[in-house]
Amino acid sequence: MPRPSIFTLGAVSALLIGIAVALFTLRPNPAGQLEGGILLQQPRPISAFSLVDASGEAFTETALTGRWTAIFPGFTNCPDICPTTLGVLRDVMQKLETPTREQWQIVFLTVDPARDTPQALSQYVGYFSDAFIGVTGDMDEIDGLTKDLSIAYRYTPQESGGYTVDHTAAIVLVNPQGQVAGYLQPPYQPERMAADLRTTLDAS
Repeated sequence: MPRPSIFTLGAVSALLIGIAVALFTLRPNPAGQLEGGILLQQPRPISAFSLVDASGEAFTETALTGRWTAIFPGFTNCPDICPTTLGVLRDVMQKLETPTREQWQIVFLTVDPARDTPQALSQYVGYFSDAFIGVTGDMDEIDGLTKDLSIAYRYTPQESGGYTVDHTAAIVLVNPQGQVAGYLQPPYQPERMAADLRTTLDAS
């Protein structure tokens, strides 16, 4: 089983309440309320990081600039939440008008890099959309990024000898300046999420 990091060990209690810390300790933007989440009144910076995408190319903080990004954390062995959410995101992108869709990129950030190689991510993420970006890399780099994104996760041993990963199910919204700008919360519904992505652009 992968080594537990300082962040993952310290985040167990946060994991139990999901993204509530970010949602209730940071003020929402009254002009940019979302139906299924919030926009932060003050966007938060993201530190420099160095990861790789599903094609093996470098994926750094600059990849989060220039347009809006929706980041969903997960892992390819996830039995339900991850594939369901990626399926909804696929439906959402299909519902958006082309000009709106082109202002967004969808990133699936693994929290299980030991198993989620670029090749594994390419096959997994590509099943939902060729436009989705799968990201993996060094555990320390992932720890740093997930901390900035207020994503919590932990590894849970299974009786079979393997392990699963419990993780925050919120989607992180990153603005074109590469800052955390808001969060979407489950349950996810394509129509509502599409409306929220439109609202996010209108409020920016």
